[in-house]
Amino acid sequence: MIRTILVPLATEMPSEALLDAALVVAKPLNAHIRALFIQPHPDSAVAYLPDVILAAGVTPEVIERELREEASAARDRFVDWRKRNEIPKAPAGVRLDSCFASWSEQLGDVETVVARIGRISDLIVVPCSPSNSVHGQRCFDAAVFESGRPALVVGEKLPFAITDHVMIAWNGSLEASRAVLGAMPLLHRAGRVTIFAAPQYESEGIDAADFADSLHWHGIRAYQVPGPREVNSIGAALVAAAVEHQATMIVMGAYTHSRLRQTFLGGVTKYLLAHAPVPLLMSH
Repeated sequence: MIRTILVPLATEMPSEALLDAALVVAKPLNAHIRALFIQPHPDSAVAYLPDVILAAGVTPEVIERELREEASAARDRFVDWRKRNEIPKAPAGVRLDSCFASWSEQLGDVETVVARIGRISDLIVVPCSPSNSVHGQRCFDAAVFESGRPALVVGEKLPFAITDHVMIAWNGSLEASRAVLGAMPLLHRAGRVTIFAAPQYESEGIDAADFADSLHWHGIRAYQVPGPREVNSIGAALVAAAVEHQATMIVMGAYTHSRLRQTFLGGVTKYLLAHAPVPLLMSH
């Protein structure tokens, strides 16, 4: 069940796109959207400033004032978004099993805050191209690899109905299994569910039919879609299949080859983050 959706926000992150994605999920599930604006503590921000800026008279008080102004502007944008979408702002007088959105702010390290609050959320919405901003990259890293919860990773384009056709990238891994478990509430609402198992996995004994049978026990009928054998990259084959079959979301495990995650993301994960035509629901 998905009842609480965390949307971590920070300066220079695409807040409206993330909130829109959260709303697409929250409305049919009557879930709570928790917009959390995260900023560094003023003292921590000063520690990272170049000496030339400090010499110009930038003080913790100046930084604190700027942080307040940024938070106020972000809050105003959130309120405008909420009103335009006619979403209640708080549960007071509103049933908890209804869609509403709340705003909160926290000072602290982005990764620490996202991991801590993410672990008590049911879903976390983060940007698809984490390398575009430091804050986006750190939010993605904490949500996918540190929260233990599913993350909905979204790009610039969002399908009108995210659950029209959910494609599961299945390779029998622990990560993929966790992603499917996290996606169950959405799979139950999907108009169509398909399974993509790359031909390369056949030699490893991965049987997509067994996985389809397990979904059937949950009342989910899934059909296998063939992957193009002429494509050497599994990531490229998955993208090609998603485009060909008009998927609206891909469920997949997120993989790394090293604890230095930002540098050594697994090949398929890295490719999908750069080229996915639809949102990704990922777990590690």
